[in-house]
Amino acid sequence: MEKPVKTIVLRVLAVVSFLIASIVMFLSNQTVQVQNSFKVKVKYIDWNGFLFCLVVYCIGWLYNGLVMAIPSGSQLWKTVIVLDVIVNILVGISLGVGWQTYSLIRQGNIYAGCAPLCGITPYFCSSIMGSLITSTIGFVVSFGLIMGTLHVCVDPFLLGDNS
Repeated sequence: MEKPVKTIVLRVLAVVSFLIASIVMFLSNQTVQVQNSFKVKVKYIDWNGFLFCLVVYCIGWLYNGLVMAIPSGSQLWKTVIVLDVIVNILVGISLGVGWQTYSLIRQGNIYAGCAPLCGITPYFCSSIMGSLITSTIGFVVSFGLIMGTLHVCVDPFLLGDNS
């Protein structure tokens, strides 16, 4: 029993997208001088939401990379669908947190006293946006993997002999 080529391609795409999202998130920082008086340095680690995203993206690419290393006839394949769902839930939660945190730094919140940062630090906001977009692509690919696996697992039961 060989691994289907589409599964390998989708796993590689998921690994690459989560790896790129992790690297971009890790490298996103910017220092600017505001009104010739003080410097502002922003990094992803300043927001817990972005730190959570980075950890989940690393889990995403490590998990998908390890799944590609599982031999075809191994008994570990029985747990892959469950772990796929768990990792996808984590990635979905981190995307929600990441997009909401990005919205906060982009628009600010006058009620909480948080000023918008994207006008001051455009490079930082652009790199965070790139990381969130690539991780969203990885989430869609992982979701496609789950749907394909469910189709293969459930389809034989739906096509039973009706005669």
